[in-house]
Amino acid sequence: MKKRIKIDSSILSFVIVLTGFLYVFPNLYSQSKGVDDVLDVLGIIFIIKGVLIRMAARGHKKKFSKKGGDLVTSGLYSLVRNPMYLGSCCLGIGFVLLVWPWWSVPIFLCLFYLRFNKQVVQEEELLSKMFGEKYTDYCKVTPRVFPSIKKCFEVRTKDIINTEELFSTKEVRGLLTWPLLAIVLEYFQEKVVFKGADLNQIVGVLLVSIVSYLILLFVFYRQRK
Repeated sequence: MKKRIKIDSSILSFVIVLTGFLYVFPNLYSQSKGVDDVLDVLGIIFIIKGVLIRMAARGHKKKFSKKGGDLVTSGLYSLVRNPMYLGSCCLGIGFVLLVWPWWSVPIFLCLFYLRFNKQVVQEEELLSKMFGEKYTDYCKVTPRVFPSIKKCFEVRTKDIINTEELFSTKEVRGLLTWPLLAIVLEYFQEKVVFKGADLNQIVGVLLVSIVSYLILLFVFYRQRK
């Protein structure tokens, strides 16, 4: 635990220093407001996508493995072995697109890998001991974190997302807390890069992005149901 806290502190310190460095040199950001708005929309979409993935994964696991004693291979777990990490990665990419320059996404992915790869491997070693050959066979056909694009288009939405499960855990709070944090960070980012920020416009872009994404998700859900 102490080692994990130490690693987290190091990464957090690096993120803070890098953010400060980027703010000192605002020219490293795109100076086009239009480009920035597009990146903001993409960032919000990634954030909402990450929240929904975490909600669906946590809710599904709660239903089928309340005490963690059962191997869950259905729902989002049929696409990836670690959907919670996938959701967290999407969240991170979303905030990077909002707060950092677009070209810093690979930097975040490297940080994400350094922070979580060893932890994921250790967790999977534990699961392998618990479930033996059953888990080994599951690993052979299911990617660790990032799903197969082909399989994503083949699977039916109702098989991986259940609305009842979606809202059954505390992850639902993320629908409020993460967008609020996004508004705060985006406000300060625009103050630094563009020497001014319009809070109403920021909130408007965020709401339009969220509503548009949810509408598309609903349409996709109905078509694939």
